[in-house]
Amino acid sequence: MIRNKRAQIAIEYIIFIAIFLLFFQSILLPSTQFSENVVTDVFNLTQTKENIDLLADNITGFSNSSGFGKRTVYFYLPVTSKIVGCDSTTKKITYEVMISSQNPKPAIANCDNDTSICTFEKILYIGDSNISCDSIGPGFGGYITIEKNETTGDIDVFV
Repeated sequence: MIRNKRAQIAIEYIIFIAIFLLFFQSILLPSTQFSENVVTDVFNLTQTKENIDLLADNITGFSNSSGFGKRTVYFYLPVTSKIVGCDSTTKKITYEVMISSQNPKPAIANCDNDTSICTFEKILYIGDSNISCDSIGPGFGGYITIEKNETTGDIDVFV
C-alpha cells in the first residue's frame, strides 16, 4: 500500500514537472524569437546606415575635390538592404531595408508595416554636380566604382 502511494506521488510529480516545462517553453520560446528578430533588425539597420554614410562621405569628398577620374571603394550591404537609386535634383541616395514581419510591428517612422520595408534617404553635399547610381543589392559585399566626369564634374556610382 505504501509503495503504491510512493509510485503515485512520483508519477504526479513527473506530470507536474512536464506541465511546468511545457508552460515555461510556451512562454519563453516566443519571447526569445521576438528578441532575436529585433536584434537582427537593429543590426541590419545599423550596418546599412553606417555603410551608406561611408559611401556618402566618399562621394562628397570626391565630388568636392579638384580632381577627376575613378575611385574604387569596398562597400557592404546586409542581405536585407539595397540602394534604390540616387536623385540629382534633391542630391539624395535612397535605400531600403527589409525588417522582420513579426507582430507587434516596431514603430519605425519610415517603415511600411504591410511590406516590412523601411525606406531612408541620405543627403549628399556635392554642390552643383549631378549624381547617378545603379541599384545595388539586396545585399552586396564587394567593390564599387565612383567616377567623376572631367568636364562636368558629375558623379556616377556603379558596380
